[in-house]
Amino acid sequence: MLCILSINTYAQNMQIHAHPNNGKYAISKNDSLITDYVYSEVSTFSEGIAFVSKGEHYAYIDTNARELCPYLFVVAGDFKDGYAIAGDSNYIGLINAKMQVVVPFRFRRIFRPNMGLIIVQSMHDLWGAYNEFGDVKIPAIYDLPPLYNDLEHIIVVQNGLYGVINDCNETVFNTSYQYISLDGLAYRSGKYLRIFEMD
Repeated sequence: MLCILSINTYAQNMQIHAHPNNGKYAISKNDSLITDYVYSEVSTFSEGIAFVSKGEHYAYIDTNARELCPYLFVVAGDFKDGYAIAGDSNYIGLINAKMQVVVPFRFRRIFRPNMGLIIVQSMHDLWGAYNEFGDVKIPAIYDLPPLYNDLEHIIVVQNGLYGVINDCNETVFNTSYQYISLDGLAYRSGKYLRIFEMD
């Protein structure tokens, strides 16, 4: 029996077909096959892009099944807001829809962009951030992922103590507090104090 998964993408009817005998997949668009049964895995289309594999490695294709990059990823994720998490057998990074590397493949974890910052965890379990242009904004030297509601008050933890920096890694409040909340309430030496106000 032939298995069909239907996907509506940008007003086009995309379908993924499983071959009944060899376990491979093909893709059709508007009821016409646009590929042979060559894929061992096909994701759903997200933002007009899907990841596919022909074995152990992944590539990305567009809605015409045109390969946007070679089969070189061991890890491939869906696109969201123009970015996807991808990687090799050891590390992950972030690519954009033009298949350009935004964050290099040298991290253990990556959070998708939020307010222009891409939070990363190094292989040494330290946290930092890049911007959407691939520039290091916050070096990976912090114990926990930076927390923020605005880019002028980013809460970081270093050597177990909390502090506040901005998105240029400039110190706003030294890492000398036992705790700082997102709304600017800090705790140190048994006392709570307001160190900043949220706009």
